[in-house]
Amino acid sequence: MFLINHVTAVCLRPAHRPTNRRHRHFSAAMVCSAAVCCGVSAHGEMVDWLYDVEVPARSQAENDQRSAARSALREMLMRMTGLENLPMSEPVVRALDSPDRYYVKYRFIQARDDEEQRLRVSFEPKAVHDLVSEAALPIWSADRPRILAWLAIRENGRIRVLDSTSDHPLAEGLRQRSRQRGVPLRLPLLDLEDRELISPPAVWDGFAFSLHAASRRYGADVVLVGRASPHANGAWQTRWEFWLHDAPREFSYSDATIEAGAIKAMDEVANELMQRSAVFGLDATMIEIAVKGAGSIHGYAALMRHLSSLEYIERVHLAAAQQETLTLRVVTRSTPERLGELLSKDRAFRRLPAMPSLFPPPETGASEGGPDEPITLLWHGKG
Repeated sequence: MFLINHVTAVCLRPAHRPTNRRHRHFSAAMVCSAAVCCGVSAHGEMVDWLYDVEVPARSQAENDQRSAARSALREMLMRMTGLENLPMSEPVVRALDSPDRYYVKYRFIQARDDEEQRLRVSFEPKAVHDLVSEAALPIWSADRPRILAWLAIRENGRIRVLDSTSDHPLAEGLRQRSRQRGVPLRLPLLDLEDRELISPPAVWDGFAFSLHAASRRYGADVVLVGRASPHANGAWQTRWEFWLHDAPREFSYSDATIEAGAIKAMDEVANELMQRSAVFGLDATMIEIAVKGAGSIHGYAALMRHLSSLEYIERVHLAAAQQETLTLRVVTRSTPERLGELLSKDRAFRRLPAMPSLFPPPETGASEGGPDEPITLLWHGKG
């Protein structure tokens, strides 16, 4: 974590939009209606810092700034796609050669605790989305699962558990990598309430019942448990397990530094979460959804605004309105199954039994056709 001493340079600039960008198109009613709020999912949280990246910079010289901006864009794409290793396709290489096309603000900052200078870059979401689409990379929504990490260290026969204020290298390594991967992470408070439910030996020995009971208050989607101890040769042994939907996974590492084990563990978790939530399709298809509960002009405007904010939806338009049911067609690289899963996790909706489609599939080829039974949702919106 860096404490900011002073801002040495600030720049606001419009992102240069790629010439082949795809724009979302909405119905006339949507254009004329006032914008309302975006929804939040029942599981996970919207990562509001997803498009803000901070990287080391050697100096404020033009070449060093450009090099740092290139590193920032690479990290931005890793966050957006969920890919640990980014494929160097032609669109990606071209983008990395001109990173300034994709951000709207930057500033140089200096950390108080060392001499390292850093560049903080704020990327323009639409420009990044279009690059991801052009390069046919996966799309991982900004609505990410929340991770709670219980970290125990055993040294000299003593076990200690790290809390949310800890700056131990194990905690800092995990925080830094979670930030790079775009995953929300927190450590427990270890206040009186936690200590009544859990003890350091319980974390070290992996008492699942106690850990789950103590984790419940944090509303985490994923519980990660890490245990670290030093080898006689100076290396660190780290053992990890995490629970996702009550299904545990275990892995361990031996590394020269304790931070290396933390980075590997976070990559393991982030890769698994990405596989479960990202959209991988190469070609956009049209999928029909039916939405109840958004019959008013304000409800319709809020619904369309919310759907247009979802990274995995490229376009959406109204196909029909019948009483309290709106039939919408969305263009996405998702499959109907994955789209249904993603929307079902969104707290703005509740999944309903499928209802028959009001329309035959569009006559624009198989890749544009929707399912016979549209995904049916009840719109709750956001208050």
